[in-house]
Amino acid sequence: MVLFGESLPKKALADAQEAAATCELFFSIGTSALVEPAASLPYIAKANGAYIVEINIDRTPLSDHADEVLIGKAGEILPQIVMILERFQK
Repeated sequence: MVLFGESLPKKALADAQEAAATCELFFSIGTSALVEPAASLPYIAKANGAYIVEINIDRTPLSDHADEVLIGKAGEILPQIVMILERFQK
């Protein structure tokens, strides 16, 4: 976790950018999608073919670029996603 106003460690940022560039599915959860450099990560993922899911209580600048936008509290939406995935594993 990095708090507002703190710099991201360079290695952590490089690792995050690499993960974004190579993932198939990217979740953006509970962020304004405005604070750089983290705000660029979903766009890196999208440019490399990832499916983007945004979970937030409000729409953000990312919303128009995401493949799925789930409006609501992450603490309510994420357990529902887990339950659905668990059904597919059985």
